[in-house]
Amino acid sequence: MKNFLLIVFGLICVGLLYIGNQYWQERIAGAPAAQAGGEVKEENAPEPAEAVKEEPLISNWPAKAQDRFKEAVNAGNAYRIALVGSDALGSGNGGWSDQLKEELSSGYGDQVEVSIFEEDTTSVEFLEGDVYEDVLAFQPDLVLFEPFTLTDNSIGVPVERNHESILTFYEELQEENSSAELILQPSYPIEGATYYPKQVDGLKTFAGENDFTYLDHWAEWPEEEELGDYLLPSQEGPNEQGHELWADYLMDYFIAE
Repeated sequence: MKNFLLIVFGLICVGLLYIGNQYWQERIAGAPAAQAGGEVKEENAPEPAEAVKEEPLISNWPAKAQDRFKEAVNAGNAYRIALVGSDALGSGNGGWSDQLKEELSSGYGDQVEVSIFEEDTTSVEFLEGDVYEDVLAFQPDLVLFEPFTLTDNSIGVPVERNHESILTFYEELQEENSSAELILQPSYPIEGATYYPKQVDGLKTFAGENDFTYLDHWAEWPEEEELGDYLLPSQEGPNEQGHELWADYLMDYFIAE
């Protein structure tokens, strides 16, 4: 009986020594990282996601337009931008369209090709004219469109016809370039108008209903009693100060910083 107890005691001692040795080996294995103040990485820990390359200048653009721009640049092609609308664009006279074109060319260099298409007409007649065909032939990737809302108002073209013309224009743009993006904006505000602001509100609603980006530069214009400082005396267009205000708004959108 005494010998049996000695054997059991000996086995217990051997077991305790083995367990203690294993514990000590594990402590030693972990010591270098702890002493160095390092962090032990789990074997199955996920790698950090690769940072997405930022394109700050185009960050305001619609997502599809941003993707198309990157595709064009990566392929070594210029991204084509068309500025289209009534004579409120002020093309050739230092208007907002000239200023925006200059800033786009300066900001993006040969990555963009910008053309201005201006015509003194209604939305309905625009679809039947040579300027319209020129826009389609340009095959733009993005169109900033001022859809003759003020001209239509002065001639009496119904709002429904104006909106139908926009949809027709967009459909034919897509036939020439399936990636074409259409961005809408109103013409300039005027003093003493009653029905025209409602038409502009209708354009904004129409844009939302049809998933068009709408650039509401009216938010930057002053109250009506101060509008005269930004318009020609006849209200037939913005003056120099008005074109500058309009251009600054669009520059902030198309060239984000």
